[in-house]
Amino acid sequence: MNDNARGIFSVLIASTAFVINDVMVKLTSAELPSGEIIFVRGALATVMLTIAVLLVGAGRPLSLLIAPMMLVRLGSAAAATVFIVLCLRHLPLATVNTALQVTPLAVTAGAALIFRERVPLKRWAAALAGFVGVALIVRPDTGSFGIGAPFVLLTLVSTTIRDLTTRGLAQDIPSIFVAAGSAAVISLAGFAVAPFEELWHWPSTRAWLWLTSAAASMFIATTFMIIALRIGEVSVVAPFRYVPVPLSIVLGWWLWSDVPDAMAWLGIALILAAGLYVLHQERPGRTRGATASMHGSPAE
Repeated sequence: MNDNARGIFSVLIASTAFVINDVMVKLTSAELPSGEIIFVRGALATVMLTIAVLLVGAGRPLSLLIAPMMLVRLGSAAAATVFIVLCLRHLPLATVNTALQVTPLAVTAGAALIFRERVPLKRWAAALAGFVGVALIVRPDTGSFGIGAPFVLLTLVSTTIRDLTTRGLAQDIPSIFVAAGSAAVISLAGFAVAPFEELWHWPSTRAWLWLTSAAASMFIATTFMIIALRIGEVSVVAPFRYVPVPLSIVLGWWLWSDVPDAMAWLGIALILAAGLYVLHQERPGRTRGATASMHGSPAE
């Protein structure tokens, strides 16, 4: 299995875990304010990741967390979390979700411009097909941006910077160490949201269960997404973020009785087709992988 194939596998795991995290957060949001959810989930994930760092011997000097590239990565991850929450305060969920799916396209363009990755037209087409598929599924109201438009733009800028700086981190920094640092900073982002909502209160037993599940999912999602962005070509692995979207459709139907219509099913088909096409292109022997283009893969 080459680096791109391993990157695709990692991003599929990460994206699936992110969907599970979103479900847990949505369930908890009926009981707790958003800032409290961000803080508690982030704190639990930080504890889990810190234990994992110690168990696998991935500890590094904390001074690495204040290196310029790392600071940009951590800051953009926290900013993305805050702006997503602010988007959800002013915009419909479908609008926010669609806007966020522009990130893989922006990251693909950024990888071509910053890391000089060669992005064939076929990959651009696959990424665009995946985005069209997501748009067909959620079909936001194009007139609904209003006051939330600046937050959407800031969210896209933050997520793009986060992903690109992940690729630019020093190769000898373990991915799980980066994930632990990110979780800690993201948890603090909850305090930035607190002034805009109701007072925090002690979670119920059920909410603690959901938050713990969300933290465990965040553990898996953050770690594997960082691995994916560091070992595979960004332009290859980014389109695979679309693939778990059908899972979110199924869970939405199961938990909240949201049944996809014909256009949504067409979107699901486009997403799967785009992902399978890129996977076909990345079969062993069809690509040199990221190793040759990026001068080696990082130690994990």
